[in-house]
Amino acid sequence: MKDLTHPQGDRPAATGGAGAGTVADRCRASGGLLKVTLGELREELGYRRLGRYVLDEVAESLTEAGLGWFPSWRLSPRENDEPRKEQELWVFVRDAGLRCQVIDAIQDPDDSDVSAVLNGLLADRPQDLSPERKLSLIREILGL
Repeated sequence: MKDLTHPQGDRPAATGGAGAGTVADRCRASGGLLKVTLGELREELGYRRLGRYVLDEVAESLTEAGLGWFPSWRLSPRENDEPRKEQELWVFVRDAGLRCQVIDAIQDPDDSDVSAVLNGLLADRPQDLSPERKLSLIREILGL
């Protein structure tokens, strides 16, 4: 994520407990996919507590840093009404790569060309898999 500070500027951004650099830096350094906790994300923004509406700011910061995340509900105050610092989510670089396309197809199939994504993913595998089975395999890979 960007060099973030607390919105009121009273505390500097923390780097998180899982290594040096921002979550965005660590994600890119790990090849574009990184598992983090809500606690790490909260600390990077400079908050001491993880309230429901801190989730909105975390989501906005990840988006500004060019990152996506899943499962998407973890950063939704309506769906995650009791966020905990131990809750984990995956962050990934939002680019035109296959990983991003697959995650988008699963999380928002209405705005994705699911058939093209699945065919691209399974280009070197048996072509007799049904679209439902392909999607099931992708969900299994992603742990959803």
